[in-house]
Amino acid sequence: MKNITASRKRIGCLGWGLRILLTGMIVLMILLSVGYTSQLKTTAADFQQFPAPGQLVDVGGYRMHIFCQGEGSPTVIVDSGLGDFSLSWSQVQPEVAQFSRICSYDRAGYGWSDPHPVSRTAQQIALELHTLLDKANIEGPYVMVGHSLGGAHVRMFASLYPQEVVGMVLVDAMHEDLQTRDPQRVQDQQQLTAQWGVMKFMAQFGILRMMGKSAGEQSLPAHVKQLPADKQEAYMILMSHPAFFETALGEWQVVDESCKQLRELGKLGDLPLVVLTAGNNLESVWQSLQDELASLSTNSAHVIAEGSGHFIHLDRPDLVITAIQQVVDQSRARTP
Repeated sequence: MKNITASRKRIGCLGWGLRILLTGMIVLMILLSVGYTSQLKTTAADFQQFPAPGQLVDVGGYRMHIFCQGEGSPTVIVDSGLGDFSLSWSQVQPEVAQFSRICSYDRAGYGWSDPHPVSRTAQQIALELHTLLDKANIEGPYVMVGHSLGGAHVRMFASLYPQEVVGMVLVDAMHEDLQTRDPQRVQDQQQLTAQWGVMKFMAQFGILRMMGKSAGEQSLPAHVKQLPADKQEAYMILMSHPAFFETALGEWQVVDESCKQLRELGKLGDLPLVVLTAGNNLESVWQSLQDELASLSTNSAHVIAEGSGHFIHLDRPDLVITAIQQVVDQSRARTP
């Protein structure tokens, strides 16, 4: 009799445990559903609170954002690194606009640009950029500026449209052999993208936004703290959107294919080229890769950005501005 009673108690406890677990799962699903719906609404509201500074251009069923300032030829076109977009150039663009036209843009899925599900390889992104420039009536010739992964994109652009490119600035740009020759840096990036996978989930259900608001300035990544104060909030809000992390993960997932595409490119001849390398990251392998990027042109300069980390355009915008002016001036001198 005692055994039967004990068994009934165990079954009863188990039943209560299952009910509590089931109730918890239901509550969690409700909270996630509410968070997901709230995120959709707040994403739409964000674009009203922080309207695009430039123009939104239909490039074939989706829109891309491009922001131009200044006048004069050649037009400077800026492409950001992995997980970055046009706001990052807020300290460079107004200064360059004093001596030439400059346009920064958001790749599909970043900033104010709509997502695009097509594979995010360097070649695809270069094609999309050319379509954007065409649809926005932004005529060449162009000086291409690329930071980090953006360096791969501008090199691909120059290869596809050589008659339209008259100069290039590579800002601590990625080299196509990074994967095989600098495994530690690749491992660091893999760890970061693993974190982005978690943050993508959190962003989809509004968790990331809530955590960011509660943490305040403590939640700002180091490079965002370098932005002008009036740009920091907009950057963090746009970075909290699910599309941001989906895009960043999509670009990294095909980075091997992008590197393969770069290996098939030729050199740049005597195209005016400045390579800027972060002074705080001078590991021997990275330095060698940057030297090789400088060797792509017979008319190049390699500048070490002393006191700068990877985001040279934020840590040492003066060097980026000077490099752009140097290439712009050279290209103008070569124009008949």
